[in-house]
Amino acid sequence: MKFRKSFFMIFLIIVLILVISFIIYKNIIFKNNIPILAYHDVIENPLNETDISIEDFERQMEYLYSHNYQTLSLDEYYEWKQGKVIDGKKIVLTFDDGDESFYKIVIPILEKYNFKATVFVIQNSIGKEGYLNDTQIKDIKENKANFFVQSHSFNLHIDSFANSNDYHIYNEDMLKNNNNNYKYYAYPFGISNENYYKALTNNNYKLAFLYSPSKWSNKNQNNLEVTRVPIYRSNSLFKFILKVSFKI
Repeated sequence: MKFRKSFFMIFLIIVLILVISFIIYKNIIFKNNIPILAYHDVIENPLNETDISIEDFERQMEYLYSHNYQTLSLDEYYEWKQGKVIDGKKIVLTFDDGDESFYKIVIPILEKYNFKATVFVIQNSIGKEGYLNDTQIKDIKENKANFFVQSHSFNLHIDSFANSNDYHIYNEDMLKNNNNNYKYYAYPFGISNENYYKALTNNNYKLAFLYSPSKWSNKNQNNLEVTRVPIYRSNSLFKFILKVSFKI
C-alpha cells in the first residue's frame, strides 16, 4: 500500500511539473512568435489539398476558441512585430485567392467566435465565378469590422508571371492596385525574390507573406519574408493542434 501511495505521489508530481513546464513554454514562444495560418477555399467536399472541408474548419475554429487563442488583424500583428506587447496566445488567420467561400462560409463561422481574418484577393479575379464580387468586398470593408481585404496581386497568380524575377512586371502589377491602398501582400504561390522585394518596398507595402510547412512567424523575420503555416485538406485535427501549439 505504501509503495502504491508513493508511486501515485511521484506520478502526480511528474504530471504537475509537465503541466507547469508546458505553460511556461507556451508563454515564452508566444511572446516572440506567432502562428499565421494560410487557408484557401473552405467548401463542402474539397478535392484540392490546399482546400479544406467546412466541417474541419469548424472544428479548428472551435478548438482555437475553446483554448483561448486571440486572433489578430494584420495591423495588430504589424504593431506586435514593431514591439507592442500583446499578452496571451495569439494567432493570425489568412485566406488566399479571394474565394467566394470567404464571404459565404468563413465569415459566418468566424463571427460566432468574434474572430478576425484577412482575405488576400487576386484583383483581376474579382467578380469571376467562384470568387468574391465587388458587392461582397464592399460589404466586408464597410460592415465587417473584424474582416480585412488585402492583396494577392492584381494578376500575378500565373506561374510565368510569379516566376519572372522581373522588377517591371511586379511593379506594374502593383501600380494597378495603388487605388486600393493595400499595405499587406501574399506572394502568389509563395514565390519571392529580390526584385519582388524592391517592387513591394517602392509601392509602400509593410509586410509580405510566404509559406512554410510548420514555421511560425517571429519578430526578427524580414518584413517581406513573413512565414505562414498552410492548412491542408489532409491535416487531422491533431496535426492542426500541433501546428498552432508548437514552434517547430
